[in-house]
Amino acid sequence: MITPTPFGESRLPMQSQELLARARQYRDAALPMVDIVNGRPNWPKYTLSFHAIELALKAAIVSYGERGKEKPPGSEPGNHDLNALYAYAVAYGLKPRQEIVDELLHISELHVIHYARYPQVPVRPVALISQYDDLADLIMSDVTDALRHG
Repeated sequence: MITPTPFGESRLPMQSQELLARARQYRDAALPMVDIVNGRPNWPKYTLSFHAIELALKAAIVSYGERGKEKPPGSEPGNHDLNALYAYAVAYGLKPRQEIVDELLHISELHVIHYARYPQVPVRPVALISQYDDLADLIMSDVTDALRHG
């Protein structure tokens, strides 16, 4: 059985492409969903959107490893921490954008604590996930460019 390891040695040919393709699938599934269902946030849409961003960032990181680029200093980030994944991808070579850093601050913590997946006392008010559509699109675009051009 093949066990994909996002930060380890690639066991799938073109693993970065597979991660980005999967990110797009999650993103495509989330887009037509409504933000609110019966007066409550549509948590599956949040989960799909968060995971799409996570997979896209992992695709960028894996792609640099596939091309033999030297790893950035420091430890590799854990899963779900979108802020850390983005910072690591930028340290590896992804185009840095302050607007991405600013926007990720609002959703990374929710993804780390699995807020959209499990009921919890809210850390802070939760915005409608569609407010972050432009963020997800920008990340997908930057990662696509990174996979194409290094």
